[in-house]
Amino acid sequence: MGVGAEQLREGGGHRLARLALLLLCVSARPAPAASAADWRYCYAGSDREHRFYVSPPFPAGASVDAVEQQWIAWLARQALRYETTGCPRGADRAAIEASLGSAIRYNACQGRHASELDWQPTP
Repeated sequence: MGVGAEQLREGGGHRLARLALLLLCVSARPAPAASAADWRYCYAGSDREHRFYVSPPFPAGASVDAVEQQWIAWLARQALRYETTGCPRGADRAAIEASLGSAIRYNACQGRHASELDWQPTP
């Protein structure tokens, strides 16, 4: 029992139409706002001082480079000594708070006392 060329064209046309409709629907969905899902905190670690400095979590509106540059400049104005620094990203506030908690626990195991600093990046 064979399928004729005309039946293939008709069936294929319906499948293509459904696929085109599906692609149209998917592409019409609004994209999530990047800033709403982008949270960070910044840290600076010092083995010499036995400290792990952290900022509170914040929604990141600026690029990671801009945020890290602000953090490093602020640390310099505070005359804080550190060897490592960074500003990890999380998908939302809960994720970044969990990451921050894990980092504090890890650093405590390494003999570094966590100190929360009152710092927020400027937009």
